[in-house]
Parts: sequence; C-alpha cells; structure tokens
Amino acid sequence: MLATVNSCSVVGLDGVLIKVEVDIANGLPSFTIVGLPDKAVQESKERVRSAIKNTGLPFPRTRITINLAPADIRKEGPAYDLPIAVGILLASETIFGDTDKAIFMGELSLDGSVRHVSGVLPMATMAQRMGYTTLFVPAQDAQEGALVEGLTAYPELKGRDMSSERLKSPPQVDITCSCRVLQAVAKR
Repeated sequence: MLATVNSCSVVGLDGVLIKVEVDIANGLPSFTIVGLPDKAVQESKERVRSAIKNTGLPFPRTRITINLAPADIRKEGPAYDLPIAVGILLASETIFGDTDKAIFMGELSLDGSVRHVSGVLPMATMAQRMGYTTLFVPAQDAQEGALVEGLTAYPELKGRDMSSERLKSPPQVDITCSCRVLQAVAKR
C-alpha cells in the first residue's frame, strides 16, 4: 500500500512543503528512509517504531520505504516523526482518514507523545498560502500555528487517538494566546 502525508521544512526563513510518501510491500522486514535525510531523520525510524508499538497499535512487519520529497532539499531535525508514523499507519490500513489538506509535524517520544518543533509559524504561513486548511502540531506549538488566519491548528495526536473519527474532527485549539506566546512570535 502507498500513503502520502504532507509535512513542512524551514529553508532559510520560508516554509517548504515536504511530501512524506510511505510504501509498504511484501518482503523481508526493513525500514528505509530516502530523500536526503540527516542523522536525526534517520534516527526517527527507532522513535516511530517504538511510539507506534507503545501506543498499542501494530507496527507492520514488512518492507517499509519512506521517501521525503523533493529529494533535493536536505531534511533536518525530528519534525518528520509524526508524518512518518501517520503515513505508516495509513499505508498499513491501521487508521483511515483524508489527509490531503492537512500538514503534520512533530517529534515523537517513545511513548507516542508529540514534542515541540521549531519553525511552526513559517511552516503554518506556507501551508495557508498553498491552500492547506489543517495543521497537526505538538500541543505546545498549537497556539503558534493557530495565529495564521484561515488555518486550523490541532494539538498532538497520540497513537491511541489516531482513529478515523479523530482525523475527521479533532478538537479545536483555543487561540487566546498568552503574552509569552505573543512575545515569542513578535521576536521572530
């Protein structure tokens, strides 16, 4: 099966769309990430595997190939953990949902919780400019993502929360930002 999940990267000061393509095929179990990933992205294999298992969902014992497109942009940092995990779960038909107009970003901990990532505001701005309507981000970054008009930011999904119903209608973020969040945005 093949699944595609949208994510972002920051190049300079601008957000860039990254397509996380996941292919699950028969064969000896393997997990390969291609598309110019750095060491942190390569290490996501272990974080994703543990996060999926520790949330009670099955991790496929098949040949898994992840392509981070476009291949000419260097992918850095752990922000691709969440889209890779969602892609694996969609491709293995463990979860179902329409992710075409959504962007996913976040580092996974081994228990499946989602950790802070840097650069949410430029990535959210890029998502809105390209016509995306939904942003799945770590809980502490949801208010920053919600600052972009026309974009709905949802706090983290944990593995046990990744049901089809949750992907269709996740809880909304309260966009009343604290002074601390507004000050951080103003500094940026």
